[in-house]
Amino acid sequence: MRKSIVITTLLLFALASLSGCALGRKQWPEAAKSQDRFTLKLMDGERIDDCLVVQVAVSGSVDRLWRASVLYEAVGDEEGQGCEGCPFVPRAAQHFTRGQEGFDLQGNVLRLSICGLEPGVEYRFRVSGKSEIPTMALQYTDVYKAEP
Repeated sequence: MRKSIVITTLLLFALASLSGCALGRKQWPEAAKSQDRFTLKLMDGERIDDCLVVQVAVSGSVDRLWRASVLYEAVGDEEGQGCEGCPFVPRAAQHFTRGQEGFDLQGNVLRLSICGLEPGVEYRFRVSGKSEIPTMALQYTDVYKAEP
């Protein structure tokens, strides 16, 4: 009898100990801010004829920047254009991937240009950056105007 009580107690203790291993917080691993994250800040945006040329400062882990996109919309009264006081809704985007022509990253300055804009039309734009780590969130600059 005494032996069965000891065995039962040991089994219950082992079961309680092992079931505690399954407890805990489970989540996707996050990148360490200092090692894997970057931020974007617009340094300059200039309209040259039908092109928009932007220079963006990349801070943090510059080497993690895998894709940059220029999101833009025309501002005006015509159909398919945004209005001056309305929220920014990008109606077009130009994507640039590391290693592709047009992705010009020198040091911590990224230079991108898009052409084919309508002359005489104002545009609003922002730049987004995607990390090479798939679970990282996109990084964005503020929204800016590019006057003709």
